Amino acid sequence: MSIKSISVCGYAKINLHLDMTGRRDDGYHTVNTVMQTVSLCDDVTVTLREDERIFATCNIQGVPTDEKNLAVRAALMLREAVGFSFGVQIDIFKRIPMAAGLAGGSADAAATLVALNVLMGNPCSIDQLCELGSRLGADVPFCIVGGTRFADGKGDILHDFPNMPDCAIVIACEGEGVSTPWAYRRLDEAYGNFEASFGYVPKEMAALKEALQKQDVLKIANTMYNIFEIPVLSERPVAAEIRSLFLSCGALGAMMSGSGPSVFAIFATEADAETAVERLKNRGYCPYLCHPVEC
Repeated sequence: MSIKSISVCGYAKINLHLDMTGRRDDGYHTVNTVMQTVSLCDDVTVTLREDERIFATCNIQGVPTDEKNLAVRAALMLREAVGFSFGVQIDIFKRIPMAAGLAGGSADAAATLVALNVLMGNPCSIDQLCELGSRLGADVPFCIVGGTRFADGKGDILHDFPNMPDCAIVIACEGEGVSTPWAYRRLDEAYGNFEASFGYVPKEMAALKEALQKQDVLKIANTMYNIFEIPVLSERPVAAEIRSLFLSCGALGAMMSGSGPSVFAIFATEADAETAVERLKNRGYCPYLCHPVEC
């Protein structure tokens, strides 16, 4: 442990496809989703301490710095699994909007697991880190490996998928948090708790997979799907307006990510994306121009 501190990026994720396939006996929903890391990120610096304290700091007021923070829980879990006795300070510089469907907390937890594992000399494999991460949240394993992945189960079982080509992506959300349990309740109300008798048929992903294989950005934008959009956007008017603004700015496609309320849009050119950024800024929103990240 000659290195005492390391900084890594915790990348945000967007969902190119998100659908439900049923309910488990433990109440969790089973999903089909295609996730993509993007260059919008938090900076996470992990530093070893001589005492046994594990805590976080953050540039955003109100972010918990104790065990309520997923990154702190990640460090505590890794300490229990590996058996180290030193302390850990986790300094988080947040850019990813919170409670926005972008996996910001999961990204910070994943970055903490990766950084702390490196500081300890890599006692855990990536698969072992993902197994630990799945106990913290369904998105954490994906945030560890990143890139373009298909996930099923609770969203924590990852499979290889064709990589997304480079393109300009703009993400925006403003002042409308979404509680994930609330969003799932809305889905259950709309789709009969996804019981077999209701007869819900998940959407096919073949067209999206083909578009990714062909690196066809326009077709990717036209084959995206998110089951949460209808129930959530009907009650989050700002998110609905941002989606409409993106489309009026010439986006190839625009969609909510995760359970929302963040909305992302894919543009044909960097110039088109920059024009959309300026227009949203003029309307008082805080957009982020980013690109896909292959990890």
